[in-house]
Amino acid sequence: MSKYTLGFIGFGEAAFGIAKGLKKNGLKDICFFDKFYNQKPMSDLILKRSVEAGVHLFENIGDLANQTKIIFSSVTAKVAIDVAKSISPHLTENHIYVDSNAASPMIKEEIARIIEQKGAKFVDAALMGPIPAFLHKVPIFATGNGASDFKRIMSLYGMNITYLGNEPGQATAIKMFRSIFMKGFVALILETLVAANKYNADDMVLDSIAETMDKKEFKETVRLLLTRGVIHAERRAFEMNEVIRTLENIGAPSTMSYATQENLQWCSELNLKDYFAGEAPDNIKDVLTCLENKGV
Repeated sequence: MSKYTLGFIGFGEAAFGIAKGLKKNGLKDICFFDKFYNQKPMSDLILKRSVEAGVHLFENIGDLANQTKIIFSSVTAKVAIDVAKSISPHLTENHIYVDSNAASPMIKEEIARIIEQKGAKFVDAALMGPIPAFLHKVPIFATGNGASDFKRIMSLYGMNITYLGNEPGQATAIKMFRSIFMKGFVALILETLVAANKYNADDMVLDSIAETMDKKEFKETVRLLLTRGVIHAERRAFEMNEVIRTLENIGAPSTMSYATQENLQWCSELNLKDYFAGEAPDNIKDVLTCLENKGV
């Protein structure tokens, strides 16, 4: 029988925050391994965090695996596969391996194969919020053949886990594709307001955008923007050329505007206007199905 319910590989901000929250919520048997535990300057912070969270340090990864049921990989994406390979010889059918790293869906699928070859169960865990704010209650999307067990066990301690199915990589894909909008939106707003500020018009531009976005529910606004946007892509691509020329003339950033123009140009060359006979389709799915039929 495992001595520890949960063990972290890597004890950075995410692992520390989750462990601290779980400890306060009643989970006592938590441990961790971090390869920097004895390498300064990182060791000072790691050991300080471990004392504050009240978790046990293992000095090698094999000992952690031998004593732990749920192993939670919280390292960096570039070493996620190496970590899985290093611990795999120590895994059995009694283990649940949770990978929360910001790797691609393809890497998550590869890690799942490594873990499952040893009979252990795999969880692709996407952390959907800031750890310092949520601690162990951070919303987690979980997929993989161990996701339902992970939810069942850790929900007892207040973790906010949404089970989405058994397909590894899907949870990470949701987070990654969401970030296209969230990160892109920040960049778009920044580029918009920097340029508007050159004409002392930032407040008025922002007010006008807000009025458009607030008129209807968000999903309905997106439907209207997208379905009409693909019909008028050619005209809007040309208009974006004028936007780019203006931005360059006033010395404002234009990265997102270039990307928008290229995207609209790509869309116009797919001839969606002809496909829909010049009329905006009723819903987003019609657009996506059309693109899929065109091999996109």
